[in-house]
Amino acid sequence: MPFSNATGASILLRILLWKLGFEWANLMRLINPRTEQKIYYFAFGANLSPHILKQRNMTVYQSIDYALEDAALRFTQSGFYKDHGFASADHAPGEKVYGRLYLIKQSDAARMDYYEGVPFLKAHDKVLGEYNGLPFYYYRARTITQDLKPTQEYLDYLTDAYHEMDIVPKSYTKAMEATEVLNTRQPLTITGKFIDNLNRWPTALHPLLIKYEGLCRKTVERFWNSSLLTWMIKD
Repeated sequence: MPFSNATGASILLRILLWKLGFEWANLMRLINPRTEQKIYYFAFGANLSPHILKQRNMTVYQSIDYALEDAALRFTQSGFYKDHGFASADHAPGEKVYGRLYLIKQSDAARMDYYEGVPFLKAHDKVLGEYNGLPFYYYRARTITQDLKPTQEYLDYLTDAYHEMDIVPKSYTKAMEATEVLNTRQPLTITGKFIDNLNRWPTALHPLLIKYEGLCRKTVERFWNSSLLTWMIKD
């Protein structure tokens, strides 16, 4: 099956729709700033950092230290570079993921979906849980990739939060601090986010498709935390 202009255009359209949807979600938050509908969101990655929440203009009305049962924190969400990974709460009976339940507005939850690449990019699945009879949600990598590493900056977001949380065992924090990190940012050598099932394409096209995947991911990275409207959002 040759890689056609239509295939490339459909991929770029996904990125464009993601960005337009992102700005639409920001606009809806601006139009309805006083909405009272709220939901709990379980954060276990970069969103544990107050700096990231501030950067994204997320208002947290309540924060509860929480351990998600039957899940394990693993860096299996493929990132922007070779061997680069983000955290995912992967299914793992008997294990726990430590994080925080944030009570946020539904309109901010919609915005968070775009930060986590749920609409159009299909990076995460949105998983539902229950806390004291109330619903919460969290994100899990849709495609699990093994042997990935977080950057030191990203890992620090997690471990800095762990030091402030009484529910996190010191041994767990210490083990997490010893995680091997990504020291160099090299071009991707895999596909999966935009080019599905590389092996179904002719072998001669693989280098081109890998480069195209990298270009698409760099485009997403460029616009990930940029917005024309986010700075206008207030409590």
